[in-house]
Amino acid sequence: MGLSLTQKQNFYHELGERLRSGAGFGSAVRSISEDTGGKLRKFAEALIAAAARGDTVAEAFSRQQGMVGDLEVSILNGCERSGRLETGCRYLSGYFQTLAESRNTILKGVAYPVFLLHFSALVFPLKALFTAGGFPAYMKAAGKDLLTLYAGAFFVSACIWFILRLARETAWLDRLLRLVPLFGKVRRAFSLGRFCGTYEMQLQSGVNVMDSLTQAGKASQSALVMETVRRMLPAIRAGEQVGSLLGKTGAFTKKMTRAIKLGEETGKLDDELKRLTEDFHKEALARVETLSAWIPKILYLLIAGFVGYQIITFYASMLSNAMKATE
Repeated sequence: MGLSLTQKQNFYHELGERLRSGAGFGSAVRSISEDTGGKLRKFAEALIAAAARGDTVAEAFSRQQGMVGDLEVSILNGCERSGRLETGCRYLSGYFQTLAESRNTILKGVAYPVFLLHFSALVFPLKALFTAGGFPAYMKAAGKDLLTLYAGAFFVSACIWFILRLARETAWLDRLLRLVPLFGKVRRAFSLGRFCGTYEMQLQSGVNVMDSLTQAGKASQSALVMETVRRMLPAIRAGEQVGSLLGKTGAFTKKMTRAIKLGEETGKLDDELKRLTEDFHKEALARVETLSAWIPKILYLLIAGFVGYQIITFYASMLSNAMKATE
């Protein structure tokens, strides 16, 4: 298991502030490790050991498999090369804060429906208390319902995780997920926000356009975006502008295309990319709030179905017992 979103947010915030005050990377991370514990302390100690071996900052982070993603390595690598490491840390802290806020919004929305599911699973088997089985029969029935509930939740979660991982490598699946109501637009906003943020950081660091686009495509975690970037590279190498090429694909929004074309024409591409990054993060949060309002409604429908099934089962059992008694 890696670090939590909140842990990453705080880590990059503290690292950036210490670097901004003039501390070296090793010294800054050592100060963080002294004030924390658990997985975060082990993570910090691994970074310190890598730095002591002579690794660059990007190399030290890239060695932390399972703890650090492509987005982090890409941004830190570009910012380190330009001497703006603290700027990359500030961006990453804000990004993980956005993710944490999105997750918390969804968790608040589903808390009550999840409670109702557990309550139903514990209440409906109470009929077993009035049978010959008594309390042992109730515990068995309640345990069966809870086990079914957890198994279903685990199966659905595993399927979602697998599909999302596959969408990072399969363009047609990534495109299909964009069509899913609410969820598709949330996912698109986050991926384009990561793309714009990384692209801006790479350009600011003096990286050439083609390498910047390649790194931004990887950081987007979108197979559709990465495939589109790969197809664009030969035309860019031939001298075409990025903005005009973006307009010929369906991977990017019209708003994003217009902003990048404007930035290229006015020489203020960095400012436009920074604005786009902020706008996409705001859009993602707004859509997450909408999604969090719909998830409880979907869960309520599942609860209603579960309750209906329990009621039908209960009365069917009573009817069967009555018919047996009549016979």
